[in-house]
Amino acid sequence: MPAWVVIDPWADVGFHLAPALFLLLDLLFFSPPWSIPPRSALGVSSALAFGYWWWVEHCFTRNGWYPYPLFEVLSPAWRGVLFLGSAVVMTGSTVGLKWVYGRVNGWGVEGPMVVRKTEGVERGR
Repeated sequence: MPAWVVIDPWADVGFHLAPALFLLLDLLFFSPPWSIPPRSALGVSSALAFGYWWWVEHCFTRNGWYPYPLFEVLSPAWRGVLFLGSAVVMTGSTVGLKWVYGRVNGWGVEGPMVVRKTEGVERGR
Protein backbone atom coordinates (compact mmCIF):
# COMPACT_ATOMS: atom_id res chain seq x y z
CA MET A 1 0.00 0.00 0.00
CA PRO A 2 1.40 3.42 -0.83
CA ALA A 3 2.75 5.49 2.08
CA TRP A 4 0.35 8.35 1.27
CA VAL A 5 -2.65 6.19 2.12
CA VAL A 6 -3.34 7.17 5.72
CA ILE A 7 -6.82 7.06 7.19
CA ASP A 8 -7.73 9.13 10.23
CA PRO A 9 -9.14 6.86 12.98
CA TRP A 10 -12.37 8.90 13.15
CA ALA A 11 -12.84 8.49 9.41
CA ASP A 12 -12.31 4.75 9.84
CA VAL A 13 -15.01 4.71 12.54
CA GLY A 14 -17.28 6.69 10.22
CA PHE A 15 -16.69 4.26 7.34
CA HIS A 16 -17.12 1.04 9.33
CA LEU A 17 -18.62 1.30 12.82
CA ALA A 18 -21.26 4.00 12.29
CA PRO A 19 -22.93 2.33 9.28
CA ALA A 20 -22.96 -1.01 11.09
CA LEU A 21 -24.67 0.51 14.13
CA PHE A 22 -27.22 2.45 12.07
CA LEU A 23 -28.03 -0.60 9.94
CA LEU A 24 -28.46 -2.69 13.10
CA LEU A 25 -30.89 -0.14 14.54
CA ASP A 26 -32.76 -0.01 11.23
CA LEU A 27 -32.97 -3.80 11.08
CA LEU A 28 -34.19 -4.23 14.64
CA PHE A 29 -36.69 -1.39 14.89
CA PHE A 30 -37.81 -0.27 11.42
CA SER A 31 -37.63 -3.30 9.13
CA PRO A 32 -40.44 -5.74 8.37
CA PRO A 33 -39.99 -9.42 9.25
CA TRP A 34 -37.58 -11.23 6.99
CA SER A 35 -36.68 -14.81 6.56
CA ILE A 36 -33.79 -16.49 4.87
CA PRO A 37 -32.78 -20.08 5.51
CA PRO A 38 -29.15 -20.65 6.57
CA ARG A 39 -28.30 -22.42 3.30
CA SER A 40 -29.56 -19.46 1.25
CA ALA A 41 -27.72 -17.06 3.56
CA LEU A 42 -24.51 -19.01 2.90
CA GLY A 43 -25.13 -18.77 -0.85
CA VAL A 44 -25.71 -15.01 -0.76
CA SER A 45 -22.77 -14.48 1.60
CA SER A 46 -20.47 -16.55 -0.61
CA ALA A 47 -21.53 -14.65 -3.72
CA LEU A 48 -20.86 -11.32 -1.99
CA ALA A 49 -17.53 -12.44 -0.52
CA PHE A 50 -16.18 -13.89 -3.76
CA GLY A 51 -17.57 -10.97 -5.77
CA TYR A 52 -15.67 -8.62 -3.47
CA TRP A 53 -12.54 -10.75 -3.87
CA TRP A 54 -12.87 -10.44 -7.64
CA TRP A 55 -13.27 -6.65 -7.26
CA VAL A 56 -10.17 -6.41 -5.02
CA GLU A 57 -8.10 -8.36 -7.57
CA HIS A 58 -9.46 -6.22 -10.41
CA CYS A 59 -8.50 -3.05 -8.54
CA PHE A 60 -5.04 -4.52 -7.89
CA THR A 61 -4.51 -4.98 -11.63
CA ARG A 62 -5.31 -1.27 -12.10
CA ASN A 63 -3.63 0.25 -9.02
CA GLY A 64 -0.77 -2.14 -8.38
CA TRP A 65 -1.58 -2.37 -4.65
CA TYR A 66 -4.19 -3.96 -2.42
CA PRO A 67 -6.51 -1.95 -0.16
CA TYR A 68 -5.48 -4.07 2.86
CA PRO A 69 -1.85 -4.99 3.60
CA LEU A 70 -2.86 -8.52 4.58
CA PHE A 71 -3.70 -9.33 0.95
CA GLU A 72 -0.10 -8.70 -0.09
CA VAL A 73 1.12 -11.26 2.45
CA LEU A 74 -1.38 -14.01 1.60
CA SER A 75 -1.06 -16.24 -1.43
CA PRO A 76 -4.09 -16.44 -3.74
CA ALA A 77 -5.10 -19.77 -2.16
CA TRP A 78 -5.02 -18.26 1.34
CA ARG A 79 -6.95 -15.24 0.13
CA GLY A 80 -9.61 -17.69 -1.04
CA VAL A 81 -9.64 -19.27 2.43
CA LEU A 82 -9.94 -15.80 3.97
CA PHE A 83 -12.93 -14.89 1.80
CA LEU A 84 -14.56 -18.29 2.36
CA GLY A 85 -14.15 -17.74 6.11
CA SER A 86 -15.68 -14.30 5.69
CA ALA A 87 -18.69 -15.86 3.97
CA VAL A 88 -19.13 -18.30 6.86
CA VAL A 89 -18.88 -15.46 9.42
CA MET A 90 -21.37 -13.42 7.38
CA THR A 91 -23.77 -16.38 7.35
CA GLY A 92 -23.43 -16.74 11.11
CA SER A 93 -24.11 -13.03 11.51
CA THR A 94 -27.23 -13.31 9.34
CA VAL A 95 -28.58 -16.23 11.35
CA GLY A 96 -27.69 -14.50 14.62
CA LEU A 97 -29.30 -11.21 13.61
CA LYS A 98 -32.40 -13.07 12.51
CA TRP A 99 -32.59 -14.60 16.00
CA VAL A 100 -32.06 -11.21 17.69
CA TYR A 101 -34.71 -9.64 15.45
CA GLY A 102 -37.17 -12.32 16.51
CA ARG A 103 -36.46 -11.73 20.20
CA VAL A 104 -36.74 -7.94 19.92
CA ASN A 105 -39.88 -7.94 17.76
CA GLY A 106 -41.55 -11.16 18.86
CA TRP A 107 -41.42 -12.54 15.33
CA GLY A 108 -40.80 -16.24 14.89
CA VAL A 109 -41.01 -16.72 18.63
CA GLU A 110 -43.74 -18.77 20.18
CA GLY A 111 -45.43 -16.84 22.94
CA PRO A 112 -46.83 -18.21 26.17
CA MET A 113 -49.16 -21.11 25.73
CA VAL A 114 -52.79 -20.09 25.76
CA VAL A 115 -55.07 -22.51 27.55
CA ARG A 116 -58.73 -22.30 26.62
CA LYS A 117 -61.47 -23.81 28.67
CA THR A 118 -63.53 -26.23 26.69
CA GLU A 119 -66.52 -26.84 28.91
CA GLY A 120 -68.78 -29.58 27.74
CA VAL A 121 -66.45 -30.69 24.91
CA GLU A 122 -64.91 -34.14 25.05
CA ARG A 123 -61.28 -34.35 24.08
CA GLY A 124 -60.14 -36.57 21.26
CA ARG A 125 -63.38 -36.53 19.33
